[in-house]
Amino acid sequence: MASKKNKTQKLRPSSAKKDEGDALWDEVANTVKRQASSRISPVALPAKGQKKRPLAKKIAANAKKSINLRNNTAAKIDSDNSGLVTGPANLSQPVYAGIDRSSAKKLQQGKMVLEARIDLHGLSQLAAHQRLQHFIQKSTQEGLRTILVITGKGKAGRGVLREKVPQWLSEPPLSEAIIAFGASRPQDGGAGALYVRLKRARERL
Repeated sequence: MASKKNKTQKLRPSSAKKDEGDALWDEVANTVKRQASSRISPVALPAKGQKKRPLAKKIAANAKKSINLRNNTAAKIDSDNSGLVTGPANLSQPVYAGIDRSSAKKLQQGKMVLEARIDLHGLSQLAAHQRLQHFIQKSTQEGLRTILVITGKGKAGRGVLREKVPQWLSEPPLSEAIIAFGASRPQDGGAGALYVRLKRARERL
């Protein structure tokens, strides 16, 4: 047993040799110069409690904002950037689209055959709106193309329906069935009535 113990003790380095090794390592370490790091600075992490937003989600969010902005504009512009407003053509406006000049002129001059008419004069806004929707829906189902909508002029030409009806014709669901509309000729009611040109069934698809 004693011989094994002595053999083990011989394998252990002496404390003197250990001290010499440490001194040598310190000397070598002092001659080494630390090089500047070539690593790219790390990306700043989100604040605590803030979730990291993937790039795809960020792009989708920006696209949604862009779509909402376009939908909230008062007028939609043609895809060819011509500056023409799309939707039913209000022939009382200087700029409109969706109808050729020849047809627009005929409609304005009352040269298109009137196939049906409705008189909204004297009705409340709610009743007039409902009757107008029903009338246009029925007219399109029957394949009619040109109709007359009588609004009345109101006091001093400022009737409520005279102002509201063109607005209703320009908005869904009525706008989806209409090509154009404009003030009628004096013999058909003048400023108190509107000529309305309806789409064909295949044009509404």
